Amino acid sequence: MREARRWLSLGAAVLVLGAVALGAAEPAKKFVFGQSGGASMEASRDIFWKPFTARTGIEIEPLVPTSFGKLRAMVESGKVVASLWDLGSSDLEQAIALNLVEKVDWNKVNPGPMFPEMKRDYGFGQTYFSTGSAWKKGTPALSTWADFWNVQKFPGKRCLSDFPSFTLPLAVMAAGVPLDKVYPLDLDLAFRMLDQIKPHVAIWWNAGSQPPQLLKDGEVAYCNAWNGRVMPVEGLEFNYNQGLLDIAFYVVPRGAPPAEKEAAMLLLHDWTDPKLQAEYAKRVFYPGSSPDLHKFLPDDLKTRLPTSPGNKERQLLTNAKWWFDNAEKVQTRWQEWKLTR
Repeated sequence: MREARRWLSLGAAVLVLGAVALGAAEPAKKFVFGQSGGASMEASRDIFWKPFTARTGIEIEPLVPTSFGKLRAMVESGKVVASLWDLGSSDLEQAIALNLVEKVDWNKVNPGPMFPEMKRDYGFGQTYFSTGSAWKKGTPALSTWADFWNVQKFPGKRCLSDFPSFTLPLAVMAAGVPLDKVYPLDLDLAFRMLDQIKPHVAIWWNAGSQPPQLLKDGEVAYCNAWNGRVMPVEGLEFNYNQGLLDIAFYVVPRGAPPAEKEAAMLLLHDWTDPKLQAEYAKRVFYPGSSPDLHKFLPDDLKTRLPTSPGNKERQLLTNAKWWFDNAEKVQTRWQEWKLTR
Protein backbone atom coordinates (compact mmCIF):
# COMPACT_ATOMS: atom_id res chain seq x y z
CA MET A 1 0.00 0.00 0.00
CA ARG A 2 2.83 2.37 0.92
CA GLU A 3 4.54 1.55 -2.40
CA ALA A 4 1.30 2.20 -4.30
CA ARG A 5 0.88 5.57 -2.61
CA ARG A 6 4.47 6.44 -3.51
CA TRP A 7 3.83 5.69 -7.18
CA LEU A 8 0.55 7.61 -7.13
CA SER A 9 2.33 10.63 -5.64
CA LEU A 10 5.06 10.33 -8.25
CA GLY A 11 2.47 10.13 -11.01
CA ALA A 12 0.71 13.24 -9.72
CA ALA A 13 4.01 15.09 -9.63
CA VAL A 14 4.70 14.10 -13.23
CA LEU A 15 1.28 15.40 -14.27
CA VAL A 16 1.91 18.72 -12.51
CA LEU A 17 5.34 19.05 -14.09
CA GLY A 18 3.85 18.20 -17.47
CA ALA A 19 1.20 20.86 -17.04
CA VAL A 20 3.84 23.44 -16.13
CA ALA A 21 5.94 22.41 -19.11
CA LEU A 22 2.93 22.92 -21.37
CA GLY A 23 2.42 26.41 -19.97
CA ALA A 24 -0.73 25.63 -18.00
CA ALA A 25 -1.40 27.61 -14.84
CA GLU A 26 -4.02 27.61 -12.13
CA PRO A 27 -6.24 30.66 -12.72
CA ALA A 28 -5.41 33.55 -10.40
CA LYS A 29 -8.06 34.92 -8.07
CA LYS A 30 -7.58 38.43 -9.46
CA PHE A 31 -6.42 40.07 -12.70
CA VAL A 32 -6.01 43.58 -14.08
CA PHE A 33 -8.09 44.69 -17.07
CA GLY A 34 -7.04 47.78 -19.06
CA GLN A 35 -10.23 49.73 -19.86
CA SER A 36 -11.14 53.03 -21.49
CA GLY A 37 -13.70 53.71 -18.77
CA GLY A 38 -17.03 55.50 -19.09
CA ALA A 39 -20.48 54.03 -19.66
CA SER A 40 -19.14 50.98 -21.48
CA MET A 41 -16.99 49.95 -18.54
CA GLU A 42 -19.83 50.48 -16.08
CA ALA A 43 -22.09 48.28 -18.21
CA SER A 44 -19.32 45.66 -18.40
CA ARG A 45 -18.94 45.73 -14.64
CA ASP A 46 -22.66 45.19 -13.99
CA ILE A 47 -23.43 42.66 -16.72
CA PHE A 48 -20.23 40.62 -17.03
CA TRP A 49 -17.76 41.24 -14.19
CA LYS A 50 -19.95 41.02 -11.10
CA PRO A 51 -21.69 37.74 -12.08
CA PHE A 52 -18.31 36.30 -13.16
CA THR A 53 -16.75 37.14 -9.80
CA ALA A 54 -19.75 35.76 -7.92
CA ARG A 55 -19.49 32.48 -9.85
CA THR A 56 -15.70 32.00 -9.89
CA GLY A 57 -14.36 34.08 -7.02
CA ILE A 58 -12.02 35.82 -9.50
CA GLU A 59 -11.89 39.59 -9.02
CA ILE A 60 -11.32 42.08 -11.83
CA GLU A 61 -9.35 45.24 -11.22
CA PRO A 62 -9.79 47.90 -13.92
CA LEU A 63 -6.85 50.01 -15.05
CA VAL A 64 -8.29 53.26 -16.43
CA PRO A 65 -7.82 54.89 -18.89
CA THR A 66 -6.02 52.92 -21.55
CA SER A 67 -4.16 53.97 -24.68
CA PHE A 68 -1.94 52.35 -27.26
CA GLY A 69 1.02 54.28 -25.86
CA LYS A 70 0.41 52.92 -22.36
CA LEU A 71 0.24 49.37 -23.69
CA ARG A 72 3.49 49.79 -25.58
CA ALA A 73 5.31 51.34 -22.63
CA MET A 74 4.09 48.61 -20.29
CA VAL A 75 5.15 45.74 -22.56
CA GLU A 76 8.49 47.24 -23.57
CA SER A 77 9.36 47.95 -19.93
CA GLY A 78 8.82 44.28 -19.08
CA LYS A 79 6.56 45.29 -16.20
CA VAL A 80 3.27 43.88 -17.48
CA VAL A 81 0.52 44.17 -14.91
CA ALA A 82 -2.58 43.73 -17.09
CA SER A 83 -3.86 40.51 -18.66
CA LEU A 84 -6.50 42.12 -20.89
CA TRP A 85 -6.45 45.48 -22.69
CA ASP A 86 -8.92 47.18 -24.99
CA LEU A 87 -7.78 48.37 -28.42
CA GLY A 88 -9.33 49.73 -31.59
CA SER A 89 -8.95 47.79 -34.82
CA SER A 90 -6.14 49.94 -36.26
CA ASP A 91 -4.23 49.89 -32.98
CA LEU A 92 -4.55 46.11 -32.96
CA GLU A 93 -2.72 45.93 -36.29
CA GLN A 94 0.07 48.10 -34.91
CA ALA A 95 0.29 46.06 -31.71
CA ILE A 96 0.67 42.88 -33.76
CA ALA A 97 3.38 44.44 -35.93
CA LEU A 98 5.33 45.57 -32.85
CA ASN A 99 4.91 42.20 -31.07
CA LEU A 100 3.07 43.78 -28.15
CA VAL A 101 0.34 41.18 -27.82
CA GLU A 102 0.03 37.43 -27.35
CA LYS A 103 -2.34 35.09 -29.14
CA VAL A 104 -5.75 34.65 -27.57
CA ASP A 105 -6.05 31.12 -26.18
CA TRP A 106 -9.28 30.23 -27.95
CA ASN A 107 -9.27 26.71 -26.49
CA LYS A 108 -9.42 28.23 -23.01
CA VAL A 109 -12.02 30.81 -24.07
CA ASN A 110 -14.20 28.04 -25.51
CA PRO A 111 -16.44 30.61 -27.22
CA GLY A 112 -20.00 30.37 -28.34
CA PRO A 113 -20.85 31.23 -31.98
CA MET A 114 -19.08 34.41 -33.16
CA PHE A 115 -19.00 36.41 -36.38
CA PRO A 116 -15.69 35.36 -38.03
CA GLU A 117 -14.13 38.84 -38.07
CA MET A 118 -14.49 38.99 -34.27
CA LYS A 119 -12.33 35.91 -33.74
CA ARG A 120 -8.75 36.96 -34.48
CA ASP A 121 -5.55 35.15 -33.52
CA TYR A 122 -4.43 38.19 -31.53
CA GLY A 123 -7.74 39.87 -30.80
CA PHE A 124 -11.05 39.03 -29.16
CA GLY A 125 -13.82 41.05 -30.79
CA GLN A 126 -15.69 42.71 -27.96
CA THR A 127 -18.24 44.95 -29.71
CA TYR A 128 -19.14 46.53 -33.02
CA PHE A 129 -19.82 50.22 -33.56
CA SER A 130 -20.91 52.10 -36.65
CA THR A 131 -20.26 55.49 -38.18
CA GLY A 132 -23.33 56.60 -40.09
CA SER A 133 -25.30 59.70 -40.97
CA ALA A 134 -27.46 61.41 -38.34
CA TRP A 135 -29.99 64.22 -38.19
CA LYS A 136 -32.81 65.60 -36.09
CA LYS A 137 -36.31 64.21 -36.58
CA GLY A 138 -38.25 66.42 -38.96
CA THR A 139 -35.18 67.12 -41.10
CA PRO A 140 -35.36 65.54 -44.60
CA ALA A 141 -33.90 62.04 -44.33
CA LEU A 142 -30.68 61.01 -46.07
CA SER A 143 -30.27 57.68 -47.84
CA THR A 144 -26.65 57.81 -49.01
CA TRP A 145 -23.45 59.80 -48.60
CA ALA A 146 -24.18 61.32 -52.00
CA ASP A 147 -27.23 62.84 -50.29
CA PHE A 148 -25.01 64.15 -47.50
CA TRP A 149 -22.86 65.88 -50.11
CA ASN A 150 -25.92 67.23 -51.96
CA VAL A 151 -26.37 70.55 -50.18
CA GLN A 152 -28.83 71.84 -52.78
CA LYS A 153 -31.38 69.06 -52.20
CA PHE A 154 -30.55 68.72 -48.49
CA PRO A 155 -29.57 72.20 -47.31
CA GLY A 156 -27.97 73.00 -43.98
CA LYS A 157 -24.63 72.98 -42.25
CA ARG A 158 -22.75 69.72 -41.75
CA CYS A 159 -20.33 68.31 -39.23
CA LEU A 160 -17.74 65.68 -40.08
CA SER A 161 -15.17 63.78 -38.08
CA ASP A 162 -11.66 65.15 -37.75
CA PHE A 163 -10.47 61.51 -37.77
CA PRO A 164 -9.68 60.63 -41.40
CA SER A 165 -10.62 56.95 -41.00
CA PHE A 166 -14.21 58.00 -40.22
CA THR A 167 -14.45 60.56 -43.01
CA LEU A 168 -12.35 59.68 -46.07
CA PRO A 169 -14.24 56.44 -46.91
CA LEU A 170 -17.51 58.39 -46.81
CA ALA A 171 -16.13 60.88 -49.32
CA VAL A 172 -15.38 58.22 -51.94
CA MET A 173 -18.79 56.61 -51.38
CA ALA A 174 -20.33 60.04 -51.94
CA ALA A 175 -18.60 60.00 -55.34
CA GLY A 176 -20.39 56.76 -56.20
CA VAL A 177 -17.75 54.17 -55.29
CA PRO A 178 -19.54 50.96 -54.16
CA LEU A 179 -18.80 49.33 -50.81
CA ASP A 180 -16.67 46.54 -52.25
CA LYS A 181 -14.46 48.99 -54.16
CA VAL A 182 -13.75 51.52 -51.40
CA TYR A 183 -10.43 49.86 -50.51
CA PRO A 184 -7.71 50.49 -51.45
CA LEU A 185 -8.85 54.04 -50.79
CA ASP A 186 -8.50 56.51 -53.66
CA LEU A 187 -7.07 59.43 -51.68
CA ASP A 188 -7.09 61.86 -54.60
CA LEU A 189 -10.81 61.27 -55.11
CA ALA A 190 -11.50 61.49 -51.38
CA PHE A 191 -9.82 64.86 -50.99
CA ARG A 192 -11.49 66.24 -54.13
CA MET A 193 -14.83 65.33 -52.59
CA LEU A 194 -13.83 66.95 -49.30
CA ASP A 195 -12.98 70.13 -51.18
CA GLN A 196 -16.60 70.17 -52.39
CA ILE A 197 -18.19 69.76 -48.97
CA LYS A 198 -15.69 71.86 -47.02
CA PRO A 199 -17.57 75.21 -47.26
CA HIS A 200 -20.63 73.57 -45.71
CA VAL A 201 -18.88 71.91 -42.75
CA ALA A 202 -19.36 74.02 -39.63
CA ILE A 203 -17.56 71.69 -37.21
CA TRP A 204 -14.89 69.01 -37.59
CA TRP A 205 -15.57 66.94 -34.49
CA ASN A 206 -12.99 65.04 -32.47
CA ALA A 207 -15.19 63.72 -29.64
CA GLY A 208 -18.10 61.34 -30.08
CA SER A 209 -20.31 63.47 -27.85
CA GLN A 210 -20.20 66.44 -30.24
CA PRO A 211 -22.44 65.34 -33.16
CA PRO A 212 -25.58 64.57 -31.11
CA GLN A 213 -25.22 67.82 -29.19
CA LEU A 214 -24.69 69.85 -32.38
CA LEU A 215 -27.74 68.22 -33.98
CA LYS A 216 -29.90 68.65 -30.91
CA ASP A 217 -28.95 72.34 -30.60
CA GLY A 218 -29.66 72.94 -34.29
CA GLU A 219 -26.12 74.13 -35.03
CA VAL A 220 -25.91 71.67 -37.93
CA ALA A 221 -28.44 69.74 -40.00
CA TYR A 222 -26.43 66.57 -40.69
CA CYS A 223 -23.41 64.79 -39.19
CA ASN A 224 -21.47 61.62 -39.47
CA ALA A 225 -21.60 60.09 -36.00
CA TRP A 226 -21.20 56.93 -33.94
CA ASN A 227 -24.40 54.97 -33.45
CA GLY A 228 -23.93 54.56 -29.69
CA ARG A 229 -23.74 58.31 -29.22
CA VAL A 230 -26.83 59.12 -31.29
CA MET A 231 -29.22 56.34 -30.28
CA PRO A 232 -29.67 57.36 -26.63
CA VAL A 233 -30.60 60.93 -27.61
CA GLU A 234 -34.33 61.42 -28.11
CA GLY A 235 -35.32 63.18 -31.31
CA LEU A 236 -32.37 62.08 -33.47
CA GLU A 237 -32.28 59.69 -36.43
CA PHE A 238 -29.42 57.43 -37.53
CA ASN A 239 -28.90 55.74 -40.92
CA TYR A 240 -26.75 52.59 -41.30
CA ASN A 241 -26.79 52.57 -45.10
CA GLN A 242 -23.16 52.84 -46.34
CA GLY A 243 -22.08 53.02 -42.71
CA LEU A 244 -18.59 52.20 -41.50
CA LEU A 245 -18.68 49.10 -39.30
CA ASP A 246 -15.76 48.85 -36.87
CA ILE A 247 -14.71 46.59 -34.01
CA ALA A 248 -13.38 47.16 -30.51
CA PHE A 249 -11.02 44.37 -29.43
CA TYR A 250 -9.67 42.89 -26.23
CA VAL A 251 -6.04 41.76 -26.39
CA VAL A 252 -3.56 39.97 -24.13
CA PRO A 253 -0.44 42.13 -23.52
CA ARG A 254 2.77 40.21 -24.21
CA GLY A 255 4.24 39.00 -20.92
CA ALA A 256 0.93 39.00 -19.02
CA PRO A 257 1.20 36.99 -15.76
CA PRO A 258 0.29 33.38 -16.75
CA ALA A 259 -2.10 32.65 -13.89
CA GLU A 260 -3.88 35.97 -14.40
CA LYS A 261 -4.09 35.35 -18.14
CA GLU A 262 -5.76 31.99 -17.40
CA ALA A 263 -8.38 33.82 -15.35
CA ALA A 264 -8.89 36.41 -18.08
CA MET A 265 -9.64 33.72 -20.69
CA LEU A 266 -12.46 32.47 -18.47
CA LEU A 267 -14.05 35.93 -18.49
CA LEU A 268 -13.84 36.14 -22.29
CA HIS A 269 -15.99 33.04 -22.53
CA ASP A 270 -18.82 34.96 -20.85
CA TRP A 271 -18.45 37.74 -23.43
CA THR A 272 -19.65 35.32 -26.13
CA ASP A 273 -22.98 34.69 -24.39
CA PRO A 274 -25.69 36.31 -26.59
CA LYS A 275 -28.03 36.84 -23.63
CA LEU A 276 -25.40 38.86 -21.75
CA GLN A 277 -24.46 40.70 -24.95
CA ALA A 278 -28.10 41.68 -25.35
CA GLU A 279 -28.17 43.17 -21.85
CA TYR A 280 -25.00 45.11 -22.66
CA ALA A 281 -26.40 46.38 -25.97
CA LYS A 282 -29.53 47.61 -24.18
CA ARG A 283 -27.26 49.79 -22.03
CA VAL A 284 -24.78 51.19 -24.57
CA PHE A 285 -26.17 50.24 -28.02
CA TYR A 286 -22.98 48.45 -29.08
CA PRO A 287 -23.59 44.80 -30.03
CA GLY A 288 -21.23 41.93 -29.34
CA SER A 289 -19.90 39.06 -31.42
CA SER A 290 -22.84 36.65 -31.43
CA PRO A 291 -24.96 36.14 -34.57
CA ASP A 292 -27.79 35.18 -32.20
CA LEU A 293 -27.74 38.42 -30.23
CA HIS A 294 -30.82 39.99 -31.84
CA LYS A 295 -32.99 37.06 -30.67
CA PHE A 296 -32.63 38.26 -27.08
CA LEU A 297 -33.26 41.97 -27.66
CA PRO A 298 -36.53 43.77 -26.94
CA ASP A 299 -38.65 44.44 -30.03
CA ASP A 300 -37.82 48.16 -30.08
CA LEU A 301 -34.09 47.36 -30.41
CA LYS A 302 -34.04 44.28 -32.65
CA THR A 303 -33.60 46.24 -35.90
CA ARG A 304 -31.64 49.23 -34.60
CA LEU A 305 -28.15 47.90 -33.91
CA PRO A 306 -25.14 47.72 -36.25
CA THR A 307 -25.41 43.93 -36.58
CA SER A 308 -29.19 43.67 -36.71
CA PRO A 309 -30.49 41.74 -39.74
CA GLY A 310 -30.66 44.20 -42.61
CA ASN A 311 -28.03 46.54 -41.17
CA LYS A 312 -24.74 44.64 -41.09
CA GLU A 313 -24.75 43.69 -44.78
CA ARG A 314 -25.24 47.26 -46.03
CA GLN A 315 -22.19 48.57 -44.21
CA LEU A 316 -18.47 48.52 -44.92
CA LEU A 317 -16.27 46.71 -42.41
CA THR A 318 -13.30 48.99 -41.74
CA ASN A 319 -10.08 47.77 -43.38
CA ALA A 320 -7.82 48.21 -40.34
CA LYS A 321 -4.82 46.68 -42.12
CA TRP A 322 -5.05 49.28 -44.90
CA TRP A 323 -5.18 52.09 -42.34
CA PHE A 324 -2.18 50.70 -40.49
CA ASP A 325 -0.16 50.33 -43.70
CA ASN A 326 -1.05 53.84 -44.88
CA ALA A 327 -1.40 55.70 -41.58
CA GLU A 328 1.61 57.99 -41.94
CA LYS A 329 0.84 58.94 -45.53
CA VAL A 330 -2.82 59.64 -44.79
CA GLN A 331 -2.12 61.60 -41.61
CA THR A 332 0.43 63.82 -43.35
CA ARG A 333 -1.94 64.60 -46.20
CA TRP A 334 -4.85 65.14 -43.79
CA GLN A 335 -2.89 67.67 -41.74
CA GLU A 336 -1.76 69.49 -44.88
CA TRP A 337 -5.32 69.60 -46.19
CA LYS A 338 -6.62 70.94 -42.85
CA LEU A 339 -4.33 73.98 -43.24
CA THR A 340 -6.35 74.93 -46.32
CA ARG A 341 -9.66 74.85 -44.44
